[in-house]
Amino acid sequence: MKFHITLFLIFSVLTGMSQEQWTQPNPNDSIVTDSILVKLDTIRSLQMASPGKVTIYKDPRIDQVNQLERGNVRLTKTGYRVQILLSQNKEEVNSLKAKLIKKHDEHNVYVNWQQPNFSLKIGDFYTRQQAVEFKYEVSKEFPAAIVVKDNIELPKLITNQ
Repeated sequence: MKFHITLFLIFSVLTGMSQEQWTQPNPNDSIVTDSILVKLDTIRSLQMASPGKVTIYKDPRIDQVNQLERGNVRLTKTGYRVQILLSQNKEEVNSLKAKLIKKHDEHNVYVNWQQPNFSLKIGDFYTRQQAVEFKYEVSKEFPAAIVVKDNIELPKLITNQ
């Protein structure tokens, strides 16, 4: 019986040792050698790396938000203006513009050029009714004035900073 127990213990120990042996690398194994070469090759390539180039992609709407926060963006919406004059003579348009600025300094005056004419417009009105009321104010002096649909500038927002 002692013999059987001793034989069983020796067999158990040898079985345990044989299962442990597969986890230790064999120095003659080609996989181990190749992995060491790969490690060395990777380290060499990292040491000889050239300067790289970084490209940043961003949404263009980010710039619009930044411009808006700084107040550099003119906000527009569809509204109405009163067109005072449509002419090909730039000097006539500029002299009339100066006259309008003196008389109606509470309104913005705009000169637009669409080939071949210059148009002189005044005001930033949200509704057609507001533009018509202003047109009647200036119609004695400028009977050819008409109300036109245009992109108007919204007033700048005042922020406390």
